[in-house]
Amino acid sequence: MRILGCLDGTNAEQIGYAVQMFTTAEPPTVAFLAVINSGPRHDIERMRERFWRPPMLHHPVAEQMNAAEAEAAEDILKAGLEYVKGAESLVRQGRPELEIVNTAAEWKADVIVICSLSKYGEPPHIGPHSVGHVARFVLDHAPCPVLMVRPLAREQFSIDR
Repeated sequence: MRILGCLDGTNAEQIGYAVQMFTTAEPPTVAFLAVINSGPRHDIERMRERFWRPPMLHHPVAEQMNAAEAEAAEDILKAGLEYVKGAESLVRQGRPELEIVNTAAEWKADVIVICSLSKYGEPPHIGPHSVGHVARFVLDHAPCPVLMVRPLAREQFSIDR
């Protein structure tokens, strides 16, 4: 079994535990994917063009941004490797939703493990808007089954019977 876990900097523990649930007599092949999101940079350029400003051509600044993003991706992957030893590390650059689906197809993943939404420093919530656009896209377009992992939210869960 080939399992692709999608890390975003906040979910290494959740993804690690979910991947461990698949452990059988034959150990699975696991890869962790970190995507360097190129979308915000393009959005900034479009915003500048909207106000008739020339594109930002600050090559040293762009190189520093690339280096910082690559370093952050490596840190994210290291966090995932603490939970699943021996996993393969994959880094892609582009739109996260597209890169996850394309990497799953290229890597021939049997299942994708992804969290529902990245919220930095906020408690988990359930209900409307609890699944982000990346997870929703992956659920709709993945070439294989998708396991969506949510953080525990038992304290918030009380539905009258």
